[in-house]
Amino acid sequence: MSFEIPVIETERLILRAPGMQDFEPLCAYFQDPRSRYNGGPAEPLDVGRMLMIGLGQWHLRGHGQWHITLKGDDTFIGFAGIFHPMDWPEPELGYAVTAEHEGKGIAYEAAMAARQAAATHLGLTHLPSFIAPDNARSQALALRMGAVREPDITLRDKVATVYRHPRMEAAA
Repeated sequence: MSFEIPVIETERLILRAPGMQDFEPLCAYFQDPRSRYNGGPAEPLDVGRMLMIGLGQWHLRGHGQWHITLKGDDTFIGFAGIFHPMDWPEPELGYAVTAEHEGKGIAYEAAMAARQAAATHLGLTHLPSFIAPDNARSQALALRMGAVREPDITLRDKVATVYRHPRMEAAA
C-alpha cells in the first residue's frame, strides 16, 4: 500500500510529511513544558511512538498533521493539520510551534494553510479545535482564524474547550 501526503506551501513555510529527520527537533519540543497541551513532556521513546503514530494516521485515515518548516530550511519548527486518534469524536484541526518560533505569525499561517488544505485535499470542511481551558494562546489563535466557541466536551477525562472553524470550500 502506498499513499501520498500533499506538500503545502505558503509565503514563508512548507508543510510536509513527518519524517525521521524530525525526531531530534520533536524530542526538543516535547522536553518543553509548553508541550503539555500536545501530550508532553515526553521521553524520546514516546516521541518516536508519536512520530510513527502520526505517520500511521495519514496511512490509515488519509489525513494527519503536516510538519512545518521554514522555506529553505527543512528543520521541524512545529506541526499543523488533522489530529484524529481512535477516541476522538471527530477530526480536529491542531497546531503548535516551537518556543523560538512563537509570536511570529507562523502558527497562524500554518494553521490557515492546513485548514484550507484539509478542505481542498481531504474534504474536511468544518473542523473543530479542542483546546485546553488554560491554553489562552491557542484559543486566541482559533478566534483570530474565525472559529466560534461551542460547548466544552470531555476528552480523556479532561475538559476541552471547543472552537469550530468556519466552513471551508472543498475541492470541486
